[in-house]
Amino acid sequence: METPKAPPKLGKAGRELWRAITLNWELDARELAQLAAICRQSDDVALLEQALISDGLIVIGSAGQPRMNGVVTELRQSRMAVSKMLCDLRLPAADGTPAMSAASLSAQKASNVRWDLDRERKGLRRG
Repeated sequence: METPKAPPKLGKAGRELWRAITLNWELDARELAQLAAICRQSDDVALLEQALISDGLIVIGSAGQPRMNGVVTELRQSRMAVSKMLCDLRLPAADGTPAMSAASLSAQKASNVRWDLDRERKGLRRG
């Protein structure tokens, strides 16, 4: 398998993610396009992290008051976007087990909660 070339203009974080994924999985054209978007978003996260380090958690607001840096919110949302996008890529596990969709993972978690509550009522333990 030949490793696909990373898209131009990716930053360090994006290139590292591209390399880590393309070395381990063979992706089709649709998945490569998704991965390129994820890598660009990862670069955005790295830039936001640098901005937060540079500017700090607390900045001065327009009226001179201390306030939380707006980068914090954007960084949190960007991290969540990368996580969701990686989940949407649905890469199989290292053992070849197919990835579950976000909806399936959520349904599985809800089911486990219900079973745990049922076991608890009956005095049983999970395991």
